[in-house]
Amino acid sequence: MFDLELNITSWSDYLRSSGKLDESDVIELENHLREQIDELTENGLSEDEAFLISVKRLGNVNLISEEYSKVNTDTLWKQLLIDPVDPDAKKKSRRDILLVVLFSLLAGTVAKIPTFFGLNMDSVVYFRNLSFYILPFIALFFIIKHHVSKKLIGYITTIFVLTGVIINLYPSYDPNHTAMLTGIHLPIMLWLVTGVAYLGDKWRTKKGRMNFIRFTGESVIYGSLIMLGLMVLMMFIFAIFESIAIDAEGFFENYFIYYAGTAAAIITVYLVETKKSIVENFAPILAKIFSPLFLIVMLTFLMAIIFTGNSPFVERDFLIGFDLMLVLVLGMVLYTISARNIYDKINIFDYLNTALIVVAIVVDGVALSGILFRLSEYGISPNKLAALGENVLLLVNLAALLWLYIRYFLKKIEFEKIEIWQTDYLTVYAIWMAIVVFVFPVVFRFN
Repeated sequence: MFDLELNITSWSDYLRSSGKLDESDVIELENHLREQIDELTENGLSEDEAFLISVKRLGNVNLISEEYSKVNTDTLWKQLLIDPVDPDAKKKSRRDILLVVLFSLLAGTVAKIPTFFGLNMDSVVYFRNLSFYILPFIALFFIIKHHVSKKLIGYITTIFVLTGVIINLYPSYDPNHTAMLTGIHLPIMLWLVTGVAYLGDKWRTKKGRMNFIRFTGESVIYGSLIMLGLMVLMMFIFAIFESIAIDAEGFFENYFIYYAGTAAAIITVYLVETKKSIVENFAPILAKIFSPLFLIVMLTFLMAIIFTGNSPFVERDFLIGFDLMLVLVLGMVLYTISARNIYDKINIFDYLNTALIVVAIVVDGVALSGILFRLSEYGISPNKLAALGENVLLLVNLAALLWLYIRYFLKKIEFEKIEIWQTDYLTVYAIWMAIVVFVFPVVFRFN
């Protein structure tokens, strides 16, 4: 009888015996092998057939060693740009690039259309619909690239269409608090829906959702770099045209912001998705760099509150802003978790991540007390209630992560339990975003 685990172990040991791969590389390749086997067995193949086909797909040990040596040396950056050698892969790559160009132009044009009706980026209606200028095209790109099933396509399309119809049927009255809350929360909700297009049928699995968290973190990081590059390009254009007495301000206001902004988002997800086998090698490095930096910033912030006696949480305008800051910190925590190999032993970065969680809980507690004070002092408003709900959700999330980390340090659970909790909790966030988007405007009479 075929023993799958024994054969996988033998294959991994053979890779180790080559002496050309690090242990982390062997583990990563073994994970890829298991993913291939799972996918094939789900499609009806037996374990021995799935194993043989998956091993053949990954290639022999010499080719594997050669490819990993490319990734682990100074040729890494070249690998981000070169075309694949395989003709089929090259054809798919060119098709994807064509889709990126097409969808970038379409997204920029859709974002530009409201300006013909007197709307601009300062408009409440424009801000409320910002998600629909980019995310549907990203979802469509994933649907085409990953051959998403018709059933999922129907669900995703229905959610986007119904959401667009409902939020635009809702009126908005001064001071437009619920409309602004919709503009803030809707992108998060629809990004989670876009994640279903990214994952396909794997969206229900723990591993799939954790991959989407990692993908989100890397997209934010690389998207920020692309946006910085666009800012440099913008300043360069200003400078060179100003030198010949041409004012380029109109070009930026009417075209560059719309087309470059939407293109940056679509190009970002294309690069992170297409080169994920290479980008994955950056994830642990980025997590190890930014995790302690976030910890230092948060500690300094707490110390400043203590020594100055000043708390920004009593100011209404800071409530949503600090919730977004806490979301950013939580995102860093989750990115660190997603970038960690579950087979690694406990290390200093696990403790750093735990310390960041503790500090975030303290900051969240201070913010929560400020929100409760304002609620008791000034009554309920959509902004305060949204901030309250988000702080409670964040507090529960962070407290649970802290508890699980403590149990992990005590060796009572495996690290995988932390991932399972977090991937399951994404559903809670999606539900809350939907409540803010659809229920809040009705409850607060569209004010």
